Order: sequence, then structure tokens, then C-alpha cells
Amino acid sequence: MRTGLGIDDIVYIKKLLHEIDEALGVIEKVIRRKRLRINDKYALRYAIVEIVESLALISQRIARAMDYPLEGYVEAMKFYSKAHILDEDIVKSLVRLARLRNLIIHRYWEIDDNRIVAEARGSGLEVIRRALDGIRRFIEG
Repeated sequence: MRTGLGIDDIVYIKKLLHEIDEALGVIEKVIRRKRLRINDKYALRYAIVEIVESLALISQRIARAMDYPLEGYVEAMKFYSKAHILDEDIVKSLVRLARLRNLIIHRYWEIDDNRIVAEARGSGLEVIRRALDGIRRFIEG
């Protein structure tokens, strides 16, 4: 296996990748609507949190196999670039997503759900898909 990842690591990472795919499906369903329903905004927020937390757990698992300590969501996203798993442009987008997750969780200020939907309708989902493709390539060697 690559960089010290064992079979259990690979199975765990694939499970998290599947969870991210499911969360992307929730986001896709929400952004197809012309107007958000009250439950849609919470589903959207939760899906974003789930994506970021799963990406962070994957990053931490890979980093641990490389004997590289990580702390925090932003640092976990930056690790993908340091480990040459993802391109810098993807990582910058993941860092923004991690910061959005922090805003959602800690409610530092009011979240603009329409802006989140607009970003998802733009390039937001594609960046996440590109990240997943890069992670899959990495773990498959």
C-alpha cells in the first residue's frame, strides 16, 4: 500500500469517500430547486459539514500513515497539497470550504444560504469531485 496505508486505512477512506458522494447527492438535489425550502438550507449546511469533516478524517488518516501530525480542518485540507495528493487550486477551494464549515458550526455571523447555493451551482461541486478523484487515485496507487 502507498505511504504506509494499510488495508484498514483504505477501507475506512473508501467508506468516507462514499459518505461524501452521498452528501454531494443531497446538495445536488437542493440546488436543482428554484427556491430553497426551510429544510433545504439545513440539509445543505449539514452536507457541507459532512463533506469537510470526512475530507479532514481522510487527510488525518493519510497524514498519520506518513507520520505527519495535523490539527484542525484548514490544516487537514492544506495537507493534501503538501503530500502532493491534490493540486493547489483544489486545496485552496477545500480550505474555503473548511472555513465555511467553521462558520456553519460556530455561527460567527449569519450564513447566506443563497450564496452557498450559487457557489454550489457554479464550480463548488466540481472542485469537490476533482478532490475525490485525486484521493481515489492516491489510495489506489
